[in-house]
Amino acid sequence: MNDLHEGEVYDVAIVGAGLSALSLLRSGAAALGRTVVLDYQEQVGGLLRYLLPADGFGEEWELLRDFRLPQGVRLLLQTTAVGLLPASDAEMAHTLVVRQRQGTAHLRARSVVIACGGLERPREHDAIPGTRPAGVMTPVLALQLLARGYLPGRRALVYGASRYALATARRLAAAGLEVITAAPTAANGRQVRFCGTLEEICGFPRLSAVRLLCDHQPVEIEVDTLIYATALQANTHWLKGSGVELTAAGAIVVDGQYRTSIPGIYAIGTVVRPELDHQHSLRMGKEVAALLPGGVS
Repeated sequence: MNDLHEGEVYDVAIVGAGLSALSLLRSGAAALGRTVVLDYQEQVGGLLRYLLPADGFGEEWELLRDFRLPQGVRLLLQTTAVGLLPASDAEMAHTLVVRQRQGTAHLRARSVVIACGGLERPREHDAIPGTRPAGVMTPVLALQLLARGYLPGRRALVYGASRYALATARRLAAAGLEVITAAPTAANGRQVRFCGTLEEICGFPRLSAVRLLCDHQPVEIEVDTLIYATALQANTHWLKGSGVELTAAGAIVVDGQYRTSIPGIYAIGTVVRPELDHQHSLRMGKEVAALLPGGVS
């Protein structure tokens, strides 16, 4: 399944097999012609699949649970896009530089849909002061550990107020951890135990406490695990030098029809709107299915 056959030219190449890509495939893959989908993971569904099923993500779970690869669509897993070489004119194909276990190769397609999602932002990105102990992680690592039968700790602080963060807190509690919730703000009416700024991470070699500033008052909470769940950043580092226009924060700029700055290249999902809750991903996938050449309305 993962043989590239470099001489082939596809009608559509979809980079990523997360929720927006699956929504696109479900909505209109049969009309798109020769289609290939590639993803660096071993399964489809993106990072959110480690959480599902979960309260508040019913539609996403139904999509993932019921998804079947459309006939004629080629799926290349454990295949990572590492570069994009846009076509020099409208009659030529775009080239994706991809890496597999056996090496690097080129994949060519007349249209490209970038749906490679985002990366959970770590505490290092936000320069949170303190030590660098074990026990500090983003939600996906904690969920992956649970999926493999390991507990990430005994007493955890989940820092973030998104649906995703709170669903992660519930999953950890169900697994037997003592869980405390906190966030910079109680966004969208979601309740957390503490609201405040994360001021410092303490302990080494294992996390022993975190310090918050809540209503101008310092609060120290003893925990051995911190789940840092504040934001998502677009996975666009591999597009450097491609000419695809990005925002200052690194997300892909698109117009109302999901077209990027390069003709024939589209973008959907959290690579366009980086949100932990993926609240626009399914809609974007469905809409772009009708906008691609040959797409269905």
